[in-house]
Amino acid sequence: MIKRISTVALATLICLPTLATAGAGSSTDRVADLEKQMAEMNKAFTAQMQAMQNEIAALKTKNAEMSKDVANTSETIKKSAEAADWTKQVSLGGEITLHGYNLQNVWDFDDTQDSDNGDFFRTKGSLWADFSPTTDVTAHIKLTAQTWGEGVSNTTVLVPGGGSTTIDSALDNNSNKIFLDNAYINVKNLLNLPLTGTFGRQNLIYGSGFVLMDGQSQFSSASIYFDGIKLRWDITDQVMLDTMYMKSRENTMFNDANGNSGDDQNLAGFYLTNKKCALTGMQQELYALNRTDEAIKKDIWMYGLRLSDKLANGIDYSLEGAIQRGDANASQDQDAWGTKLEGGYTFLSQAWKPRVYLGYALMSGDDSSTTQDSEQWDVFYGGWPQWGDLLAWKYLNLPVPDTANSLNGVYDSYNANSTVPGEAVYSNLQIATLGASINPTDKLTFGFSYSRLTFDETAAGIDDDFGDYYQATAKYQYNKYLSFSLYGALLEPGSAFTSQDKATETYWQTQFRF
Repeated sequence: MIKRISTVALATLICLPTLATAGAGSSTDRVADLEKQMAEMNKAFTAQMQAMQNEIAALKTKNAEMSKDVANTSETIKKSAEAADWTKQVSLGGEITLHGYNLQNVWDFDDTQDSDNGDFFRTKGSLWADFSPTTDVTAHIKLTAQTWGEGVSNTTVLVPGGGSTTIDSALDNNSNKIFLDNAYINVKNLLNLPLTGTFGRQNLIYGSGFVLMDGQSQFSSASIYFDGIKLRWDITDQVMLDTMYMKSRENTMFNDANGNSGDDQNLAGFYLTNKKCALTGMQQELYALNRTDEAIKKDIWMYGLRLSDKLANGIDYSLEGAIQRGDANASQDQDAWGTKLEGGYTFLSQAWKPRVYLGYALMSGDDSSTTQDSEQWDVFYGGWPQWGDLLAWKYLNLPVPDTANSLNGVYDSYNANSTVPGEAVYSNLQIATLGASINPTDKLTFGFSYSRLTFDETAAGIDDDFGDYYQATAKYQYNKYLSFSLYGALLEPGSAFTSQDKATETYWQTQFRF
């Protein structure tokens, strides 16, 4: 535009000498020349003005296009920022675990029977994610798969004394199958109240796992989930009350099984926790839990109390006891009790932080003289994790109970009132334990324990001597992600058993968690 204005000025300067020269002729000629020059100047000026208007229009169009580009760029930047914020709301994690096992005489104490011996690898992998779109809502999902050696599917296993059982590959938690290990939504400040709701497939772990640590969702303890709802009321910063309704097994969807009574297994109840008593400083837990099994019309209520603390002087303790009342089955009332106690001392002034401890547990057995009552402790959901795999295998509920497990010769129906194959049905058992552990470094831990096992009730003429149980552990935490472990257990049978060969378990583990 500036260039064109300069052109008009130059044209004007050129015209000035012409005007001056024209003054030498006649007035008529001068007027005609001036009119001609003015017409030419007007024409040139009009052309220049049109050019300027065209340029202004072009600039406006270009400006509009630039504004649109800026808007698009801003929207792109905004979307990128939103995407970046979304990723900040997601956390990911996972686990890879490799076990190497050697099992001997896990169901009996007879070296001549190899059907309960095993030497195999077990590989487990899990991936999980948490998404928290707000501070009050979190969604959690976890996928797990494992193998029990390459090619394991429907496997028929012989059991001691005759008979067999089949491992169903259709089950979750079986070889080469990915299953939904956890999937729940956690909502805080529910209804603007001090309530937290957890909805979906979740784990329940309370205390030391005496009554709640294993949903018996599948064989062994690779998965421990329940399906259901848990509501937590934060009464104060220290006191909370959990209310729950869970299904541990949904065998058939409808209630046409067992004479239209159904075959589900449910857990419901209340669990109150006071993290720190104002007077004693201990943690207090009080619970009332209900377990039902529609298949056998089991409907048991358990009422229990747990007290625990870890003192600054190195003393720690955990004291728990519970009674069970209700219906053991369609014809017997439940009248059982159990307790689990432990006290330890850690030498805090010593470099290796050695700890020694004493433990005692009792789970009542059935008194055969009271046919209308069952005094046999119901394990509820405290099976596999408590005292190691070897003792759990001894109490394994097998599909052929009359011939498979050596416990049957000691007292009647060790797995009575359990319809769950693979459940560790601890009952009729007393365990007195002496143990110790040391930490030579921050990364290295060793542990050892000896337990004396006796029966609470036995069949006529059978001694109550179960045997001696030894366990040893070693763990090296290589870094925050990787660890290595070794474990060994030996169960030496007592005079209650006819066969006297030892049962053993050894395994090593490599685990990577991120």
